[in-house]
Amino acid sequence: MSDERPKLRPLDMIPVQAHGGQHFLLRDPHRLSAREMVVPADIAFLLSQLDGSRTVREAQVAYVRRFGTLLTTDNINKLLGQLDEALFLETERFRQHKAQAEADFRARPTRAGAHVGRSYEETAAAFVGSWEPRLNGARVPEDFSLDPQRPVLIAPHYDMNAAAQCYAAAYALLGRTSRPDVVVILGISHSSGGPFSLTRKPYETPFGALETDPRVVDQLVDAAGFDLLADEFAHRDEHSIEFQAVLLHYLYRDEDDPPRIVPILCGAYHRKDGEFLDPAQSGPANEFLDLLCRTLGEDPRSIAVIASADLSHIGARFGQPPPLAQAHLDLARRHDMALLERTQAGDATGLHQTLAEEQDRYNVCGFPAIYALLRAVPIEEGRVLDYQQAAESQTQSCVSFASIALR
Repeated sequence: MSDERPKLRPLDMIPVQAHGGQHFLLRDPHRLSAREMVVPADIAFLLSQLDGSRTVREAQVAYVRRFGTLLTTDNINKLLGQLDEALFLETERFRQHKAQAEADFRARPTRAGAHVGRSYEETAAAFVGSWEPRLNGARVPEDFSLDPQRPVLIAPHYDMNAAAQCYAAAYALLGRTSRPDVVVILGISHSSGGPFSLTRKPYETPFGALETDPRVVDQLVDAAGFDLLADEFAHRDEHSIEFQAVLLHYLYRDEDDPPRIVPILCGAYHRKDGEFLDPAQSGPANEFLDLLCRTLGEDPRSIAVIASADLSHIGARFGQPPPLAQAHLDLARRHDMALLERTQAGDATGLHQTLAEEQDRYNVCGFPAIYALLRAVPIEEGRVLDYQQAAESQTQSCVSFASIALR
């Protein structure tokens, strides 16, 4: 194995304290593997060398230079075997597993709930029991309402229970508006390489299957300059659209004909080869956003648009050295507020400029969805309904998120 060049798949490497020292939890963010592994910091360093460009021997030498001790070839090969078995390496075993998972997904008539029972309740009754008091108790402004023809919201895609107050504020306000015919959900793809991806599959929820809207979906698929269904598999486990679909179906659960959805996953179209790009100059992505704007503008139906977007991601989980201090949280909040100010003004160009000025040092994962929303729908004003920073002391990390009403 010393001449092989093993390649670790893109994994979450979450810093945790275990066995009296710094360790890292490995897990697959795309959920193609259900396995998890906890490794000490020195092994995490070794794994960082497994990028497909180095041989096992070269990774071993880098380890010796870093730590001054030898990790034997037998131990490395044993570790590689464990990683392969866990589907954490780019190997033939993993490729066969992924191909079967993709075939199974294509064969399904619906997109199954990937996070049901973990992020939210399995049954309709249990979901209502949890979320009805949350929406009833939400703080909703009396002096701000959504446009009934084009209600527009930004909601989190953070853990539903941890961000319940934020979700509730958005959906309580939407509940005060007449039911839309269609809801476009702009989610974030945490796995897809394409700029945008769609699916025609209905999204399963505790209240049944929420159908997609064939008119808008077909118009976008037929007119886009690239294959919007090429990365459809990214929808299988992505939570950013699922969480909004579940809450939408809850909100309109008593309707004979609940709104149909247009589930659009947004990739990192503002980045290419490590460079930070202006989306207005990014070719296919820019053309698709123009197409989306035209398609919605020409449709006479009531169409809501929801961007499922979190804000800053800072701290050790996101590659920044600990400790996480209050000063870091204050700076992240200031940056978030600057982005939201641009958002409420409907200023897509200014939103991008604000992010570019910092070279996205705060890892604002929701930018592609928020930018797409501002390009798709004219916005004149907005209101921040709720803003939170969810800090984790164990990982010395923080994610911020907000609910924003726009019109």
